[in-house]
Amino acid sequence: MVSSLSVSRGTKAKFRTTSVAITAAYVSIALASSGWAVATNESKTSDPERALWGISNSVGHRLPPQAHHENNPYLEKQFTVEIENFEDGKIERVNLDGNRQTLGHVQRPATGTVEANDGFWASKYSRAVDGTPGHLLATSVYVLRSKVGPDELYDPVAYSDFNPDEDERDWTTRLLNVRPDQYHGADHGNWLEDTIYTDIAGGEGIFGGTSSLPTGAPLRYWDDDHSQWLPIGEYFANDPEAVPPQRLQFTAYKPSTDLGTPEYLEFENWASGDVVAGELKSDNGAITVGYAGGFERRVADVVQRVEGIGRFGGTEFAEIGQMDTNHPGALTFSTSPRVGFTWDPDDMGGFQIVPANHVKFLSNDVGQNSFIGKPQWLIVGPIQSDPAMLYDDRYIVNGDLSFAPGWEASAPIFGMYARAIFDADSLEKSTYFEVSDDFGETWSPAPEFVGVHDPSNCAGDLCPDSWTNIRVHLAYGDDD
Repeated sequence: MVSSLSVSRGTKAKFRTTSVAITAAYVSIALASSGWAVATNESKTSDPERALWGISNSVGHRLPPQAHHENNPYLEKQFTVEIENFEDGKIERVNLDGNRQTLGHVQRPATGTVEANDGFWASKYSRAVDGTPGHLLATSVYVLRSKVGPDELYDPVAYSDFNPDEDERDWTTRLLNVRPDQYHGADHGNWLEDTIYTDIAGGEGIFGGTSSLPTGAPLRYWDDDHSQWLPIGEYFANDPEAVPPQRLQFTAYKPSTDLGTPEYLEFENWASGDVVAGELKSDNGAITVGYAGGFERRVADVVQRVEGIGRFGGTEFAEIGQMDTNHPGALTFSTSPRVGFTWDPDDMGGFQIVPANHVKFLSNDVGQNSFIGKPQWLIVGPIQSDPAMLYDDRYIVNGDLSFAPGWEASAPIFGMYARAIFDADSLEKSTYFEVSDDFGETWSPAPEFVGVHDPSNCAGDLCPDSWTNIRVHLAYGDDD
């Protein structure tokens, strides 16, 4: 029984070490015993029926047990986005009935890929919902970042006491990027070879319209020799620095569980020991996922509350309240109006929701003096986490992540579900946030803030330090 369940992803080579196979078997057994069907022998080039093990790419990663439903969803294919990677090439949405909708064109093609820098350490955490390495890493209103290789697993333990100036990385993600229209002019003369420059406006189409894609969407290329779409990782396997192919395809899947498809995420905006709206909180705030009919499940804890606004790049392309970005290590929201490309950082404003181990590594091992103790970030940990662990410099404690199980690349917060879809005239078809200052008794639309704000300087209604609850409504582009 164990050996058969340990290959639940069939030919996808997701579990390539003994320890990972055993962990996979353990999760599969747990799923089977709780009434879940376990998919087997799926072809990596066919449409998967399930996203078993979510999009995690980590050795021995233990999914947060309260979120097993959301990390093992059924997948419904919705549409594909095809990009012709040459000048004036089409960018099309292809619906299941074969109908093609032209979303835009390529202004300048990508002629190469690029290695991710340490600041995008989150690029190591995930892979596609079908188990292949090539996928959309970051979905946003201002850039689509995709991993094209290599086909390697991330081992957090290998980076215990990491020194970026002296220690080697066992592997580095290679990226292919897609940008909206105004970047072609902004980068004039200094165009990036890893970037496909398009004429689609930021905040529209694939960058925040109804054709927005989810993190984890598989990326394929058209193989002329075999006359079929193949995983992009196969194209770059023998030559990571090859010129990107001329035809690319992303596939959007809608995830659902036996409980349905999540309609919202709610964050009680406090950690234990915080005083919120005059109340001292002895326990961490709950993070819950909400389904139709008012059914909610607690899946994680808040270990640091958000109480400020920062100049997050990309928020200038988003409407107030709109999701700016979702990737395996961040969920970003805008509080600034949509103005399009700007050189003025005071046109930007928003906040981020981030997983605890990720920000500890960036802060302590990579040297980014951000996140911990800073008011612009809400930090997520597993249920019953100790917020004090944020201030322990260790990434690995007793052979495991300091916050275990980790929330990096774990649904429904950091992958598969949240898309940048927004329609100001139809919020029920949008991914957006609203806030409460009275513990969920009443709710208000996202307030407008630009620049930098914290409790010492914020003025006006609904400053972030007054937020007791944040609710993120999810949309999946069902009506197109």
